[in-house]
Amino acid sequence: MTGRLLAWVGVGIALAAGAVAAQQGPVSFQLTWVDRQGARTPIGPLPPGTFAPRLSPDGRRVAFDTDGAIWIAELSSLATPRRLAAGRFPMWSPDGTRLLFAGPYGFQLYWQAADGSGEPEQIAGETARAPESWSTALGLVSYITLTGASDYDIWAFAPGDRSQRAIIVEPTSAQMSSRFSPDGKWIAYQSNETGRFEIYVEPFPRTGVRTRVSDAGGERPVWSPEGREIFYDKGGTLYVAAVSTSPALAARTPAALPITGFQQATGRRLWDMSPDGTRFLMMFR
Repeated sequence: MTGRLLAWVGVGIALAAGAVAAQQGPVSFQLTWVDRQGARTPIGPLPPGTFAPRLSPDGRRVAFDTDGAIWIAELSSLATPRRLAAGRFPMWSPDGTRLLFAGPYGFQLYWQAADGSGEPEQIAGETARAPESWSTALGLVSYITLTGASDYDIWAFAPGDRSQRAIIVEPTSAQMSSRFSPDGKWIAYQSNETGRFEIYVEPFPRTGVRTRVSDAGGERPVWSPEGREIFYDKGGTLYVAAVSTSPALAARTPAALPITGFQQATGRRLWDMSPDGTRFLMMFR
């Protein structure tokens, strides 16, 4: 993920703002609430290198990784985060009691109690890259695998029996950023099979029928809490598409929201949505 590195070191700053800024070294980020009208409410600073902040299900805590470790902080006191474990790419369990994350080296997936008790436990290995979505309705966790340089596929892990299985595998293209719908009946993801990433939605379990949601490229889909909208980003702007799922899935033409300028690198989503779907957690320089 070279985009992540370029964005968070002096070289990346120089590319964006000139050599003077580069001399200042790494910068911290301002964690910020952004509503649908684009209004920003700063929360507080996060350290240089912060990656992929994720809100807890109750909306009170944020997990993130930096310098190869997972951290948890109360939104009310970002200045005093607690280190959980070595790792990257955290994701909360739906009840907020666990965090799933990738190991600091290699591609293994782990989980650990969010209160820090116990030790990290490996739940998937070999080609597992990062956790993406946890559906209580399905009892499944989706995650991406990586083989070779760019062959991403979507797999599932069942916490109940610890089984793993492939969901979406296309050897000649990359499928990633998977998100189960709130009711567990659909799965959204991005695929670059057309030559650029687009957002697709399929019934789950898959039937062979799917709907493209984005109309001119898009990445990193997120369902609204009630499952009637899908948000995604493209070119530094947040988009929303209204969807209906009965009698069959249909998506309206996406609309750009007045939300721009937030941090987003190639790959994993760097923004998150509040539990009620009314605002977004984003990072700004």
